[in-house]
Amino acid sequence: MNYLVGVGGVLLIQIVISGITIIAGTGNGSFVGLGAMLFALFGIPATAITNFLIIQTHRKNPKPSNVTMLIVISSILPILQLALLIAQKVFDL
Repeated sequence: MNYLVGVGGVLLIQIVISGITIIAGTGNGSFVGLGAMLFALFGIPATAITNFLIIQTHRKNPKPSNVTMLIVISSILPILQLALLIAQKVFDL
């Protein structure tokens, strides 16, 4: 169950957020959609592998700090993508 939520759930959430960011950033000659896609191309597998390794190494005695670490690692990609979209809207890139 830990793997399903910690790896699979995060994977689905990141795919949905990446898709929304890519769709929202397309058009008007903006490269935000391309940037979000490139972030997702490397970020989603890296996050899944990292979360899998963290869960696997701490499966005997999980700590609350491990959950916090998983949340922080999993939120890096969506934050970068949303920052890219916000920068495009604010600075009209």
